[in-house]
Amino acid sequence: MEQECIQEKMRPNCCFGCGLDNPHGLQINSYWNGDEVVCIWSPKDYMTGPPDYLYGGTSASLIDCHSVNAAIAYANRMEGNEDKYDQNIRMVTGTMTVKYLKPVPMKPVKLTATIEKVEGRKYTVKSTLQSDNVVCVEGKVVAILLKVEKGEL
Repeated sequence: MEQECIQEKMRPNCCFGCGLDNPHGLQINSYWNGDEVVCIWSPKDYMTGPPDYLYGGTSASLIDCHSVNAAIAYANRMEGNEDKYDQNIRMVTGTMTVKYLKPVPMKPVKLTATIEKVEGRKYTVKSTLQSDNVVCVEGKVVAILLKVEKGEL
């Protein structure tokens, strides 16, 4: 059986970066690979920055949403929600640091995310964006678990 992507388990979701229900968004598809969350994503022609390279803001959006989705998936995994995610587990970006190491070519990229630590409602996630197995962008995101009460959605 093929693994369902993390974002599919979060529907409905219209987020620009990760929402599969947003036709104008990035629509990333992230998957567990052991203790790491991985995504292969392809840019559209209009997402260019410098000629032949991905716009840096798009790289940041990819790091942001992939990291927060990894934190949500991790929280659900810790609660035993592997098949259907708890819609009350929602997170937002508290802080994000992005390091641009190399320009990102306009071709498929690989995103990776690993949960570094959890402190209360704060989930620290380390992410990379790679092209041809070369790390082009590094990110660190602190995702904050929102206090959503049952039935408050």
